[in-house]
Amino acid sequence: MSPYELAKLIHMELSPVAPRLSAAINRALVDIGEGSALVGLGPGTHENDNVSFQESESFNTDSAGSNAVLAQIHMMMAKLEEHSSWKVIIDKKPGRLGKPLELLYTLVRAKGGL
Repeated sequence: MSPYELAKLIHMELSPVAPRLSAAINRALVDIGEGSALVGLGPGTHENDNVSFQESESFNTDSAGSNAVLAQIHMMMAKLEEHSSWKVIIDKKPGRLGKPLELLYTLVRAKGGL
């Protein structure tokens, strides 16, 4: 699956649920990509360079809705990791009972693994 096909699939599945994560994944796959085999292009552009950036998002849902959001996100993250070298680390703000679910995403392209 090409990065463009993967970005389209993830966008279709995630944009209604987590639009900021969907946009961040699109940036990772299409704008930054997998890196080039060419040398001398600058930091972060070679295929063996590690690249990372962060995005955050909050959801106004109850606990059942939060679980559904997290399930959809984790399903798409499995697809992302299967078809690219990008990984997403998801941090959930603790102690948020009755408050919006807040997530921090760290997108990482590490060819050597995490």
